[in-house]
This record gives sequence, structure tokens and C-alpha cells, in this order.
Amino acid sequence: MCSHSGDNRFLKTLALLLALTAVFAFAPSLGNAQKSGRKLSVDDIVNLLTGDVKSDEVAQEAQKAGISFQVTPAVAQRIRDAGGTDDLIQTLRSIAPHVTTPPAPSPHPAPSASPPTLLIESNPGQSQVYIDDTPVGTTSQQGRLKIVQLTPGKHTVRISLSGYQDSEQTITVEQGRVTTVAATLQRVETPPPAPEPNPVSPSPEPVNPEPVNPAPEPPVAVNQPGYLGILPATQQPEGARGVVISGTQPGGPASQAGLKAYDTILAVNGQQTSNPQDLRAALATHQAGEVVQITWYNGTRNITRQIRLTAPPTQAQITPQPVPPPSLKGPRKGLVTFTVAHDHGQSGKDYCAGIMAIGNGMIYYKGARSTNGGAGVHNYEIRLDSIKEARRNAVYLVAIGAFHIRTKRGTNYNFVVLNAQGQYQPPDQLLDAIDNAR
Repeated sequence: MCSHSGDNRFLKTLALLLALTAVFAFAPSLGNAQKSGRKLSVDDIVNLLTGDVKSDEVAQEAQKAGISFQVTPAVAQRIRDAGGTDDLIQTLRSIAPHVTTPPAPSPHPAPSASPPTLLIESNPGQSQVYIDDTPVGTTSQQGRLKIVQLTPGKHTVRISLSGYQDSEQTITVEQGRVTTVAATLQRVETPPPAPEPNPVSPSPEPVNPEPVNPAPEPPVAVNQPGYLGILPATQQPEGARGVVISGTQPGGPASQAGLKAYDTILAVNGQQTSNPQDLRAALATHQAGEVVQITWYNGTRNITRQIRLTAPPTQAQITPQPVPPPSLKGPRKGLVTFTVAHDHGQSGKDYCAGIMAIGNGMIYYKGARSTNGGAGVHNYEIRLDSIKEARRNAVYLVAIGAFHIRTKRGTNYNFVVLNAQGQYQPPDQLLDAIDNAR
């Protein structure tokens, strides 16, 4: 029995040695791989398993040397067919080399749709274009303007030119589409001449053949200065042309002639009076009893009459009336006047120049002369409560400080403020006067 048992142990040992010899015969690179640091391939793993090396021992060798392959489903099946266990496959997956998958090329973004495009076609050309009441440009001489800086959706387009009725319409613009707005403006009929508010050169009405107070005056001392019986306002409205008076002497020459508080004296014997000093100097050259020609503006029209001066009273009985500045409200607001040029809609090539008077709920413009070969002059009466906006231009003639007055009916007027030398001036004081008078 003992002899038989010993024979069995000898046979098992011999079989193990033969198996190992077979393994190294089929996988001679295993030892070299461990020595050289070469990683095991799939063939190495399969040869070990088919050489009766257990899966856990193959796993240990793989962990020492590493593997050079990925455990794909096809590789895993091949290892199972060779006798490998799921634990071995799991181990091989855990030590498989990390493969960086190159990122998939990102698709090119789809081109975004182009912004809306708006084409304006106006007749006549050189018209100012407003989008949602914001000026955006002026059409060319041929009447074309292209606008691309628009957001999709609804917009109000207004096309305006001085002397023409505005054209206004609501449109809807869409991304990537071209929308065309065509408008033929209708010329505004020139109204009949308005009562002259304050012309550059006063045009008197027919002069009375007799002075207002023709009754013989009592004898007066020789060289006694003449007396009109008016009191100039201590604070003249800014920009006023002429001398605003704040009161008259009851029964005095001015009062009998019809002058009253808030009237503006424009001239004495045809000589313009721009300030109280001019008025005093003009009257100082006349003596009591002399007749002088006085031109004044009463808030509606110019009046010219001959008035006989009297001797100054011992005590003046003039009760001054406060002259409200243009910012105050009331039926007798102080009138403010400016010299302006009215543009005829030819891009600054054709004007008429005159006076703009602001007050009494109205804006009066009286053209006195044409400039640059302009075709005639214009007269306008614009009610303050009919004005939709009065402000600086943002595009049209902006370089010379032009401003526009637009009525609620859509009529648009363009003007430029001028100084005494005919130079362009900023319109801020005039626009403030309009705002304060409204």
C-alpha cells in the first residue's frame, strides 16, 4: 500500500513538471516578458490557460507584467473559450491600458439667419426717416435708404420733410427678410400770411394823420424833455426783440395811444429799440409837445401810431406790472423772440430768414427775406397745444444745429437759430422757451 501511494505522488509530480515544461514551450516569451518588461498579449493569456495554468495564477502574472490589449467582447469570449474565468476577465479589464478616445468633431453650427433689412424709398429724396420716433438717417438724392440695425418685430416708420405732410406706417420685419417701405410725400399748402409778430424791419400800419392827443398842450418850459409815460420792465425776457413795458401812466400819452403792460416797443420814429437804453436815448432827443412815431407789438400784431409827448409829471403815477419770464404760465406770458432761418427742404440749400415769436399760446414765424436764392418766404402760426415735439434734429442738418417742430397732424418744420451776424447758433434757449410756454 505504501509503495502504491508513493508511486502516485511520483506520478503527480512528474505530470506537473511536464505541464510547466509545456507552458514554457508554448509561451517562451513569458519569462522574457517578465525580464524585459514586455506586457502580455492576448495570445500570452490564451497560451497560459490552455497550458493548464489556473485563471488566478494568470491574473497574478498579468498584474505583474501588465497587458497590451483592450478586453473587448470578442477578446473576453476568446479567453473564456480557453478556460478563463469571469474574475480573470474582470482583472484584465481593470489593468487594461487607458485609451483616450479622440473627441468627435463638433458639427459646424448652422449659420444664423441674417438680421432684418429695411429699404426706404421716398419721393422726394433727402427726407428724414424715423423708426419708432427715433431719427435713423436721411434718404439719398434718389430717395433711398437701407437700414439693417433693426430687431425683428413691429416698428413705426415715419418719413418727414419740411414743407410736406409726414408719411407714417407700422410694419413688421422678420429675420433674414427684406422689407420695403415706399412713400410719396404730399406738399403742405402754404397758409396765408399770419399777423406779423415781430419782423426784422417793422412794417408799420398806415400812420394816423393826426397824433393821438391833438388837443393843444398847455405851454411848457423851453427845452423841457418829452415824456411818453411808460415804464420798461426791469427784467427783459431773454431773447426778446424790443422793449417790454411793465406799465403806463394812467391818462398819459402812451396810455391814451393804447399801450399797456406787457406790450413790446419796437421802434421810435422808425429807429429800432433793442433794449431800454435804446428807448431812453431815442426819447431823450425830443422835447415836450413834439410828436413821435411809436411802433409796438401787442401780442397779436404790430401797431404804429403818432403820439404827442408831454412834460413829465411832478410825480409819476405809473403802477408797474410784473412781467413774467417765459417760464411762467398765464394768459399774458412774456413774448420771446428769436431770429431764425426756415429750411425749405433742400438739405440746407434754400432758406428764408425771419423772426420766431413764442408766447400767448402760439408760435409765430414771419419770414422777411430769402437766402441762398430761396424761392420766397413763409409765414406760420402754430398753436402750442398742437405741437407733438420740438427738439434738435439728430440727422438732418445736425452739423449746423437745426431743430424741428412737428405738429400732431404730422406737419414738420425745420429751423436754424441765427445771431445778429447771421451765424448759426445752438437752439437750446429757443426750445426751452417753447417747453416753458406750453
